[in-house]
Amino acid sequence: MRTNEFVIELDNNPGELARICELIGQNGINLNAIATERTGKQVFVRMVVDREKEMEDVLDSNDIVYAKNEVVVKSLPNKPNALTDVAKRLGSAGVNIESLYLAGKGKDRISLVFSLDNPKQGAELLKG
Repeated sequence: MRTNEFVIELDNNPGELARICELIGQNGINLNAIATERTGKQVFVRMVVDREKEMEDVLDSNDIVYAKNEVVVKSLPNKPNALTDVAKRLGSAGVNIESLYLAGKGKDRISLVFSLDNPKQGAELLKG
């Protein structure tokens, strides 16, 4: 499934993530997936939410700088080599995985968010 992620750059200080989460929660926006990564003194938060337009409005009205990127969310069997098979399929077709994070996990399935250099082609390759 193709959707969008919001990538927000925060200062690496206590309470910054709580500030953002509070803003989106107060506006009834639910997180479907989240990941963070630190680079020096900055932290990048990647979020997939249930209400994208409202998320844009909240971030814009609070002068929060963000990027919006198309991503692919894919459910896979929760078993060894499931990700290997997907990574090989994408790589063989020349689609690069730029970022990958977990959106959810059940007993038999995991849901992953793929940021790809070609999301349209990647989504086609990951169908089924």
